[in-house]
Amino acid sequence: MSIIVGLFGAFLGSSTVDISLVYLVIFIIASSAFGFVVNDISDRELDAQTPFPRNPLADGSMSLSFAVVVSAVLLFITLVSMVLLPAKLLWIEVLILFMFVTYSFLIETKNIAGLDLVYHAVLPMLCGMLGYLLYHPFDRMGIIFFSLLALFGIISELLNEIRDIEKDRNKRRNSVMIIGERAAFKWTIALMVLTLILCAFLVSVEMGYYWLLPLFPFGLILIKPVFRAMNDESYKKKFVEDMNTQTIKVAGISLLVYCVLRFFGFM
Repeated sequence: MSIIVGLFGAFLGSSTVDISLVYLVIFIIASSAFGFVVNDISDRELDAQTPFPRNPLADGSMSLSFAVVVSAVLLFITLVSMVLLPAKLLWIEVLILFMFVTYSFLIETKNIAGLDLVYHAVLPMLCGMLGYLLYHPFDRMGIIFFSLLALFGIISELLNEIRDIEKDRNKRRNSVMIIGERAAFKWTIALMVLTLILCAFLVSVEMGYYWLLPLFPFGLILIKPVFRAMNDESYKKKFVEDMNTQTIKVAGISLLVYCVLRFFGFM
């Protein structure tokens, strides 16, 4: 998803791209993978207590020493790509790495209510900023785009915390633990509606973004699994995977439509 966000930001910021976009994609892939490995290392003991852990360190399919080596290799690739990218993006890249590390270690913001949502709002926003600012300066269009990414990030984290609420109940003090599951569902739905409203505002104030209109029904479809999970306990464990799949499809379709319209000169 971070790759799509970065690419979308780049294509939104310019109609012409260069080799820097390749370095940007490498940075996003390597840094995101680094963040996931570091988080799995941090969560290995907690995840081992679940019946079917998604963490390879928790189910024994990967050793801790191998995970450390993998994280070091990914960090090295990340640093090389940072050298190859324009210096104006360095502060964003450093901030991304700082947030990936402090999310799981040192500060451990994933266990701090409020900061967990802030981190998940800022990280996708930064990936979008990398792509957009690579070719375009800050402007109103960028601010709207970054705001949308922040909302998507908060929604995603709320969904993950709702799914993992039983596993996290005795170990973490994240936002869903504080506000409660029912309230978290309601906030998620409210934020999803706000996101659609912001998309509508984008279409209304920026000429040339009419192509977003056909995608609004897809956005409404994404709300359905949340309503179902709120009232169906058996579905709560898998609704996030369904949401992620649908979100990636919608994002992929959006990016494809945008590229096609750009290619044929309609934008």
